[in-house]
Amino acid sequence: MDQQHQTTTTTAEPDKPAGTAYLYEIPGKPMSIYVDFDLVDRLGFEIMRGFGAVPRRGAEVGGILLGSAETGERTVLRIEDFVPVACEHMRGPSFILSESDLHNLDEAIAKWTPAPDKRIYVVGFYRSNTRDVIQLAPEDLTLLERRFPMQTAICLLVKPYATRASEATFFYRENGEFPGDPAQQTFPFRRKELGGGKPARRPRGIDVPDPELETAATGYNLTEEPPPPQQPEPVELPALAALSLNGLAAAGPRSQAAIDQALPDPLPRSKYRSGWIWIPLSFIFLLLGVVLGFQIALSYKSQKAPDAATDPYLLDLTLVQFGENLHLKWNTETLAFRNARRGILHIQDGDNSKTVELKQEDLSRGGVLYRNATNNVKFRLEIFPRDRNSVAESLETRILEEAKPVQAAK
Repeated sequence: MDQQHQTTTTTAEPDKPAGTAYLYEIPGKPMSIYVDFDLVDRLGFEIMRGFGAVPRRGAEVGGILLGSAETGERTVLRIEDFVPVACEHMRGPSFILSESDLHNLDEAIAKWTPAPDKRIYVVGFYRSNTRDVIQLAPEDLTLLERRFPMQTAICLLVKPYATRASEATFFYRENGEFPGDPAQQTFPFRRKELGGGKPARRPRGIDVPDPELETAATGYNLTEEPPPPQQPEPVELPALAALSLNGLAAAGPRSQAAIDQALPDPLPRSKYRSGWIWIPLSFIFLLLGVVLGFQIALSYKSQKAPDAATDPYLLDLTLVQFGENLHLKWNTETLAFRNARRGILHIQDGDNSKTVELKQEDLSRGGVLYRNATNNVKFRLEIFPRDRNSVAESLETRILEEAKPVQAAK
């Protein structure tokens, strides 16, 4: 299928503010598809969360698209929302639905069937694509034929990447059938690349914000920065003091008696000079300083090296070979893990990179098993004791191939 696309934003569509949707058009085809930027943010977040749930390849997610369709000389589709459909992944990370999954899909379609009292309704199907080629699989074609029979139905495939914007494309019926060939043209599925601008607030539906996933899904850092601390206002001198100083400056050189008369003494002068009292006080302060210094020296002498469990920046990563896998372990007894709420594991396996999101229960297990594809693997574990504070530690390994034994001559 020879598809092309045009990137623009809505400017004259009724009932929709300018700049809130991405316009996908196929030159020479009587079809226009408007996709809300808010949907791109939220759907991209769900796709990246599934992508990071399974090491190496990532799990595919899918569901139904909600919007409206207008037919005429030109078909106009508006996609405003989506409903995810859970997948048991009984056949691996691909989004292949079981009988139970299909039952849930049928319930979602029935709930959003077009009706006169519904502004938006089911207009198509979506899924993420972690396979090598972006194309409709045989199970996708069967699903679209049986459960999306309307002529205007569309299918959105999104291929996520760990280090750049996801790629997407739309499939639609031509001559009554969906094509089975790979997509020829794609467009970036991320707000920043689509020209949507940084959103004023976090998109709805993302109840537990994850800065890493949000940045990957939108291209922007949506975490609000705290306001800068306010500087204290300068304190002005009292008017009386300012006048007194100005009066002295204007008076010019005067005698000491005149100055004493100009500045009233608030306290009566002592009958005796008080300088002698500092002699015993100085001796007392000197004696206290010697005692305190002696105690501090004793405390430094008896102080032991800090225990690893009290180091707030230590994750204590270790790596061992476990059969055909690598066992990455960390010390859950260290101080950094005591308040850790979540973590992110970055894996660089040769030229391939992967990001895995770890929940609190995953961190409490103390390690993960990873089946490496190359002999050069680098791990970087980052944990978050607080939402905006993190502790990270990296570990790299190079596995040497075992020398093959030389067969003895017979």
